Amino acid sequence: MLTFNVFGQQIFEVDAEERDNSIVITNTAIDMMNKGNIESAYRILEKVVESDPSFIFGYMNLYKAGSQLPDKTDQTVTILKKALTIFEENDELAYYLGNILQKNGRLQEAIQAYSDAIAYSKINGEDFPLVWAYYFNRGNSYLKANQHAKAIPDYDYALKLNPKNPDVLTNRGFCYYKTNQGNKACADWTLASSLGRKEADKYLSNYCK
Repeated sequence: MLTFNVFGQQIFEVDAEERDNSIVITNTAIDMMNKGNIESAYRILEKVVESDPSFIFGYMNLYKAGSQLPDKTDQTVTILKKALTIFEENDELAYYLGNILQKNGRLQEAIQAYSDAIAYSKINGEDFPLVWAYYFNRGNSYLKANQHAKAIPDYDYALKLNPKNPDVLTNRGFCYYKTNQGNKACADWTLASSLGRKEADKYLSNYCK
């Protein structure tokens, strides 16, 4: 028995037995990751997405493994980009691509991937729990690229979706400080400190005396 999955312009015929096999193998890979056997999990997830390219959970778990394997960065980026040609306008996959790129210092590529995730979320809906992090991590990429003024609006929107997040407040405070807005920086760090962010205490001690 065949099922048919359609993504964008691509049509995949998925054998029910093949899909069941993909689910079993992916669950095995998840168990392997939980036990710390990341490389082996990655290898079998590669086979899953190769044999069943329309199985989205294979890609998502391959990302989880790949994000822990620096030597697999380029391979993981390539696979996620391929996934985005299948699952068009999938904001979660675009976000994961951004994370891999940011982690490896490819900041302009990461910013583009997060921008894609944000654009897709406008289509798919912002009720998905991770959407605030799309803005937070694009802001973090701008921060790392020393584009502090560009980071602030992203942190603003992240806080709109996830109010009083101490990590967002701490980083926005840093960007306020770098753009000569010391009072706003200290206000953010004070609130972040009250929410338990220890790094904010250091900023308060050093810059808000």
